[in-house]
Amino acid sequence: MSLASVHRRMAVLMGLAGLLAFAGGAGVEPISATLAAAALAVALVWQPDPGLARRLERVWLPVAALLVARALAHVLVIRDDVVIPVVDLLLLLMAAEALRSLDAPNDVRLYALSFALLLAATAYRPGILFLVAFVAYVALASVALTVGHMRRRAARHGIADMPLEGGLVRSTLALSGVILLVSAVVFLSFPRVSRGWTGRGETVATSIAGFSDRVSIGEHGSRIYGNPRIVLRVEFPQGIPDRLLDLHWRGRSYDRFDGVRWSRSRALPPSQAPRQWYRDRWSGPVLEQRIWAAPLDVRAIFGVHPVVELDPEPGIQPLSDNAGDLFYWGSASPAYTAFSRTGNPDAELLRGAEGGYVPQARYFLQLPDLDPRIQALADSLTAGLSNRFDKARAVERHLGSFQYTLELPATAREATLEHFLFERRAGHCEYFSTAMVVLLRAAGVESRNVNGFLGGEWSSFGSYLAVTENQAHSWVEVWFPGFGWVTFDPTPAGAGLGSREASWIWPGRFLFDAIQHRWNKWVLDYNVEAQSGLLQRWSQMLVPSAKPDDTPEERGRRPLVWGLAGLLVVLFAGLGWAKRGARPPPSPEATAYLRLRALCARAGLEVPPGLTPLALVERVGVVGAPAAHPAGRVVDLYLRARYGREVLGESEKREMREALAAVGRALKDLTPPRAKEP
Repeated sequence: MSLASVHRRMAVLMGLAGLLAFAGGAGVEPISATLAAAALAVALVWQPDPGLARRLERVWLPVAALLVARALAHVLVIRDDVVIPVVDLLLLLMAAEALRSLDAPNDVRLYALSFALLLAATAYRPGILFLVAFVAYVALASVALTVGHMRRRAARHGIADMPLEGGLVRSTLALSGVILLVSAVVFLSFPRVSRGWTGRGETVATSIAGFSDRVSIGEHGSRIYGNPRIVLRVEFPQGIPDRLLDLHWRGRSYDRFDGVRWSRSRALPPSQAPRQWYRDRWSGPVLEQRIWAAPLDVRAIFGVHPVVELDPEPGIQPLSDNAGDLFYWGSASPAYTAFSRTGNPDAELLRGAEGGYVPQARYFLQLPDLDPRIQALADSLTAGLSNRFDKARAVERHLGSFQYTLELPATAREATLEHFLFERRAGHCEYFSTAMVVLLRAAGVESRNVNGFLGGEWSSFGSYLAVTENQAHSWVEVWFPGFGWVTFDPTPAGAGLGSREASWIWPGRFLFDAIQHRWNKWVLDYNVEAQSGLLQRWSQMLVPSAKPDDTPEERGRRPLVWGLAGLLVVLFAGLGWAKRGARPPPSPEATAYLRLRALCARAGLEVPPGLTPLALVERVGVVGAPAAHPAGRVVDLYLRARYGREVLGESEKREMREALAAVGRALKDLTPPRAKEP
């Protein structure tokens, strides 16, 4: 394989790595990405002749002009994300450059295009696939730059082709490993910029069943299909809580029901309980939850109800609306620590909570026109019960006798609350929560529909709870004066969406997601606080604990000093290793050639560093003709061994030494005499 062919293949592989990196960050348009990948794959095994390459260029140019016009339209007219149109243009140009003939000097353009694609991926939130592509890109770039330099040097010396030494490739790859190691140390040690600087986050997910601004029970003629996409990753710094899979990750509440859909009233007055009620009057310990959430089209903050304190990571600003629902502003993916009460108030306390503030009845007792049987059922279930807690329990027990199913009603006539309550007596969680709220409101109890997620899947690989779209769930909150909104879940136990059977890919999926979670946590979301904690742990391993008389400034300075010292050690060690590996001892042929240059310099010839071997022979012939022939023989043998990769025999090495001695004798008369010492 020729040197030019190896170099072109390395550059093409860099382009494929850049394409993979962008796919790991923002995804790609299927058509343009497939065509570009196909063109790059073809370029790995085939290069057109110069004539065909020129004809192909006539096709690339008009298509490139159209893509430029498209990008300008996105900037000036549509005014939306311009990255994808620009990337499509980059892919076209890269495919065109990869399919040029081998004699076209386009290596710099290929480098620039592939690097631009890699850089474009960082405008999004690149995942673990980006890491793999980035490592491959650095390794390929190191080899490509080295081979490209050798190719240009060979062409300058008139050498048509030369083999590529395997040891050189291995040394270059090892050097790229040192570069990656030093880059990782620099990343961990140097100050960070804030998250979300690009103005982009992960690709926004679509709404899921059971979680939307409008919840509907009107779907029919199908079933609810599983979706294993992970939307929440939850760590528990205080240890795994009891009844882990029963935790309700509350998202949004809905007060208005039109008979089919739930929504939020536009002018809803304040209807939330003071947080002090939840802190002082609710039982159970405080549960700490460290949550990393995927951005959804509803910017909700999830947590176990009631959240009494919230500590956001940089990049988001949490807010609370009139209903007490938590949401956020900011360009970063939501990451935060929530502190929640884990136990409802005592049942006897709730039975006595009948006097006090209640939110406005026009919102939380609102009902559409209903089948008279629903009012009759509410009256029969709550007959003789004097408090809202017992009424809620009675309705909850009644609905607990129904069946849970993912099969939707067959027709629109069956997709109604009346059909669920009196005929089918089976449905998904939205039917159960809707039925309970409607029955409680018919009995005069303020309540609302709530949705979010229930439980999750424990990832033993990453020690966190993975909450997927399969765990989307709806339940009920009932108002109790003096206590606020209390959770009730009428869906039969163990039958929620979280009970969908896992597929065979789950173990591997959780392993990959654990790696992805660590990548998000320690790379994408790596901030000053995480950096300070990491340096603090390093300092604790390297030095004794702080002395009692140390000032706070000294204690805070110690991790930084030791972190920078460790960085310098790694840098110097890596540079020393690279220098030692990059400069192996010269061969006998190279030693002879260097000796020839030294003899010429001693004879008074001008031998600058950039003087080529053949030019050196010409210069020797001009100044000292008798030395030209043996000097030419030394250079010829050196070039055969150095660039032709020939292994010289003992006779040729002896001939080289004899020729070198002849040069020395011939140039002796040209050597200026040394001044005698006084």
